[in-house]
Amino acid sequence: MADTNGFGPEGDSKEPAPGLISALDLERLSVPSSDTGKPKMSPEREQKGFSVVHRRQIGLSNPFRGLLKLGSLERRGPMGIWKEFSCELSPLELRLFLDHEDRICVETFSLLRCESLALTHSDGRFELVFLGKKLFLRAPSRDEAEDWLDRIREALRKWRPQLEEEDWETLEYSENGGEAQPIQGDSGALQHSEVPGNSLDWTPAPEAEQDAIKEAVLYMDVDKTWVPFIFSLSLETLKCFKIRNNDKILSNSYGIETIQDILPDTSLGGPSFFKVITSKAVLKLQAENAEEAASWRELVREVLMSYLESAEEALTLGGSLDGHSQVVLKNIVKENGFLLQYLVAIPMEKGLDSQSFICAGCSRQIGFSFARPKLCAFSGLYYCDSCHQDEETVIPSRLIHNWDLTKRGVCKQALKFLTQIRNQPLIDLKLVNESLYEHVERMGRILCSREQLKLLGDYLIMCRSGALKELSKRLDHRHYLLECPHKYSVADLRQIADGVFETFLQSLLQFASHHVYSCDLCTQRGFICQICNSSDIIFPFEFDTTTRCSECKTVFHRDCHTRAPSCPRCERRQRYQQRLEASTEPSL
Repeated sequence: MADTNGFGPEGDSKEPAPGLISALDLERLSVPSSDTGKPKMSPEREQKGFSVVHRRQIGLSNPFRGLLKLGSLERRGPMGIWKEFSCELSPLELRLFLDHEDRICVETFSLLRCESLALTHSDGRFELVFLGKKLFLRAPSRDEAEDWLDRIREALRKWRPQLEEEDWETLEYSENGGEAQPIQGDSGALQHSEVPGNSLDWTPAPEAEQDAIKEAVLYMDVDKTWVPFIFSLSLETLKCFKIRNNDKILSNSYGIETIQDILPDTSLGGPSFFKVITSKAVLKLQAENAEEAASWRELVREVLMSYLESAEEALTLGGSLDGHSQVVLKNIVKENGFLLQYLVAIPMEKGLDSQSFICAGCSRQIGFSFARPKLCAFSGLYYCDSCHQDEETVIPSRLIHNWDLTKRGVCKQALKFLTQIRNQPLIDLKLVNESLYEHVERMGRILCSREQLKLLGDYLIMCRSGALKELSKRLDHRHYLLECPHKYSVADLRQIADGVFETFLQSLLQFASHHVYSCDLCTQRGFICQICNSSDIIFPFEFDTTTRCSECKTVFHRDCHTRAPSCPRCERRQRYQQRLEASTEPSL
């Protein structure tokens, strides 16, 4: 008699001799037969030369009570590097531990959210998909990988009794890395009430959207039924239209920023099937043919990459950020990447209809007949009252472009984003809006103070007295203030709006200048005015009384430089260069 999980030896098998237990006789993946009620061997297992011995089938107790399997697996990271973990499989979840005595659990995956599983290579690689997130694992051998997959299927059948063995499709990947091919047997793809066939209507709409890059009919899985929709892809959104009386009616709209990935999904029925994973839902789609499906996947990926690149370009990243800032920014882009574009650009309110009357945070219905919509002043999107609780802050883009210091209501997602990046110098005002220095007197004074602080920092960096350490403490981890006078963080902009940033800069200038004037090492790096030849030591950060030559950077008294026709040091260098050229000319 089969056990409660549907596993057990075949009913008419003979008793094996002691010590000569055959795995094929002891363990067969069985499915209840509608005729006899007895378990019968799966045809898929008959084709394979390997099956797993379950201890309880031969009367042995489970030494790890509550666990289905325990062992070591390698997981592939985002950079393609494999790392070993200790793994525990329970009836409800898969747990990954760091492989040492402390056994720290680094991640847990609920089997209730497992969408699919597949053996991907004969060397023991297999993959699990949890709500669109792929987990790439590698066992020591193919047999061990199949054992893990069998145990996971066992747990899934227990908690999903409606899914029998025939509801699963086992994918085998070819050795040359080609497309996965399903092993044909009694098992097939997940059954839908209506499966698309060749008789479907692929006639496009008479008139495409003006901003459409691609527009075509796709069939979407809606409650196990394949329904035709017109999908229109633009640089900003993926729109879904219903067809009524030959007219297009907007059914849903997915911003490019919400699209996480687009993948082929042959388990739905063939190479023309694919799915779009968004932050709101997973769209299971079918194109007219495999070439059309590949075209959709390629275009969506290109639009997504273009969006991410444009969002990053607006922030002048490149090599200007230190390693920690770059790591922080990459993590933020991954989580809330679509908000980057609003950091330096004032958002345009597009209206509730562009969001299909759905909250941009949780996909809840909002509108006059539902929850009251609330506008986020940072992103220009609408949210429900759960995702937007009227918390206020200064909007960086409005301060940069309009000198608007008013605090406005933002959603929780935007507030979290601004909190995460508040100390990172992501905004280069010289590139975003340099004219702000000219039109706003306060910003002009701040620029002057920032340039003075940078010059003073050059002196303290070269000084061996240790004054730089004290200045670093006063900077409060804002070392970029000594590197570039145009870089600002969100925290800086907030302090500018509150009127305390200038006071903060003046305190730094006072400390640094006092050290330079009193330090013997720093004063030796001062200048003597070469026009009046006064014995007074002058410094380049004394903007009120000194000026610098734009060519050789020599420092002069401002009044002396105004009266002098040209820079005396540049004249000497020019005369020296002429004599050098004259001496090297060959004699005639």
